[in-house]
Amino acid sequence: MVVLGALVVMGCDAIAGVFPGPPQQPQPCGQLFSADRCLAMTDYAAFQLKTTRENIVSLEIIPEPTPEVRDGQVILRTTSGGPDIDVKVTLADGSTRAASMHCVGVANHPACQDEPALRVSSMIGGGYSDVPEGSSPVPSAAPDALAEARALEIERVDIVVERSGLHEVKLGEALLPNGLLTTADFALVDDWPAGISIVEGDVFLQIRSAVDHEPISNIYEHGWREGTERVEAILVFDVFHVDPGATLSIRDVVVR
Repeated sequence: MVVLGALVVMGCDAIAGVFPGPPQQPQPCGQLFSADRCLAMTDYAAFQLKTTRENIVSLEIIPEPTPEVRDGQVILRTTSGGPDIDVKVTLADGSTRAASMHCVGVANHPACQDEPALRVSSMIGGGYSDVPEGSSPVPSAAPDALAEARALEIERVDIVVERSGLHEVKLGEALLPNGLLTTADFALVDDWPAGISIVEGDVFLQIRSAVDHEPISNIYEHGWREGTERVEAILVFDVFHVDPGATLSIRDVVVR
């Protein structure tokens, strides 16, 4: 959402004082942002251009346009999550291409963060407990099912990542009482692990039935089951670039 504001500038001399000289030239990414953010921006640009990090020689930041002046007033633009950042990409063959870091409303994207970090999530925070309006609530777990249930608890897992592309790593299994999931948590050992690029920044803990391997996304749709239900905990992430020997380490896995 774009919000327009006006800053009154009196006279031509004042306008010239605010915006002196010719338009600014593109600047190397490293002069404006941290090395980690520039690397995230490079990979984001490579992803958009359907190329590789190695094929990008340099990344230059294109300055924002000079604000518009109407009737002596400077029109300032602000956007939620920050403005998009346009970049000039120089490729290994000497050609240049344009790319854009789409940061409006998605300031948690690694390319939009001064200190990039991956995001962790599971279906628990993604509408798992939502039920249709007017419907009957899903019954609570029965005492006998609770007694037979078995949680999955892992202190730490180190995942050696050897290739780019989508990864689905089985962490283990749990027995849910009456098929009801209450917890699906984990954390990263390093918020920005070295040698691994996940362009969109998402690492997701998915819970699937161990029988048909279908993901569980909503308590109402999944429903109440007799006894206990065996489920698998699957870590899902999509790697754009990986260095040899890179590791994604997670900790404090709890599924119950």
